[in-house]
Amino acid sequence: MFDVLAYLFEQYRDPEAFDDRKLLTHQLEAAGFDNEEIQDALDWIDSLCGFSDGAFAGADNASGMRIYSDLEQKRLSAEVRGLLQFLEDHGALGGAQREMVIDRLLALTDDEITVPSAKLVALMVLWVQKAELPILLGEELLDAVHGEPTMQ
Repeated sequence: MFDVLAYLFEQYRDPEAFDDRKLLTHQLEAAGFDNEEIQDALDWIDSLCGFSDGAFAGADNASGMRIYSDLEQKRLSAEVRGLLQFLEDHGALGGAQREMVIDRLLALTDDEITVPSAKLVALMVLWVQKAELPILLGEELLDAVHGEPTMQ
C-alpha cells in the first residue's frame, strides 16, 4: 500500500486529480501494482479525504500537551510519537493534522507503523489538505518517498 501512496504523491500533485477511481485503478495496474494493494491504498485515501473540515478542529485551538491513550502508546512507538511532536513543534503539522495522522496510523497494522510510514502518512495528510510544507521539514518527510534525505 505504501508504494501506491508514494506513487500517487509523485505522479499527482493534486489529490483531486484522480476523482475517477476506475480510471486511476487501471493506471495503477498498468504501473505494476496489484489490485488488492491499489484498493487498500485508495480506501485509505478515501478515509483521509472523508474527514470533515471540523472533525479535529478543536485540536487546533487547544493549548497544552497531547496525552496519548494507552492504546495509542501501545501501537505508536516512542519514536513515532516523537516524530509527530517534532513536526508539530516545528510548524509542519497543526493539531488537527496531527490527529489525522494519528487516526490514519492507527488504521494500519502494528507492523506497518514505523517512523518511515509515519513520515509518509504525515506527508499524505498535508498533500490531501494542500498544505504548505516548511522546506527543511519537507525534505525530511520526502525521504519516506524518495529514500534518504539529501540535506545533512
